[in-house]
Amino acid sequence: MTGKTHRTLGIASGTLACAAYAQNSYSPSTLFASLAISYFGSLLPDIDRSASLIWESLPFGKTAGKVVDPFFKHRNITHSLLGLALFNFAVLGLTRIFPDYWLIDANVLFLVFFVSYGSHLVADMFTEEGIPLFFPMKKMIGIPPKPFESVRIVTGKWFENLIIYPAVNVGLILVIVLYWQKIRVILFK
Repeated sequence: MTGKTHRTLGIASGTLACAAYAQNSYSPSTLFASLAISYFGSLLPDIDRSASLIWESLPFGKTAGKVVDPFFKHRNITHSLLGLALFNFAVLGLTRIFPDYWLIDANVLFLVFFVSYGSHLVADMFTEEGIPLFFPMKKMIGIPPKPFESVRIVTGKWFENLIIYPAVNVGLILVIVLYWQKIRVILFK
């Protein structure tokens, strides 16, 4: 999948997780932090590619991406359950150091990151190549499994651009509409 599809899917799934888990007592800062972590969580598995959207989203990202690129093969550890666990551990540690006066619920951010990062992995499982879900085992896992892999999605081609990406955008709009009351209560405290 392309970065734009991952980004929108991650924001939709992260917003859904935040809204479904949300309490009325949450502050707007928790919601905004959830959106930010959804954005970056959905793009983080592609940190192993210098041309990925996550590097373009960061200051000096293109330069940093070129430095990192020779050390990683695309769709390796970052596209696995091990990568998900390692990055989740890092995010948990990062959210625990937020000052209390920011009023950000670290548990929500942990859940949102897990869901948005996981959405990237699931989406890439539907592509031709699949992902090494159980890294360090090199076997690529995809949906549908062999021998039906010929119906998997080709990244960046017409099916993703004309069917998947618009459907993901409709999904994001549905999440916002369905959870608008909860979102509104949190936003307008």
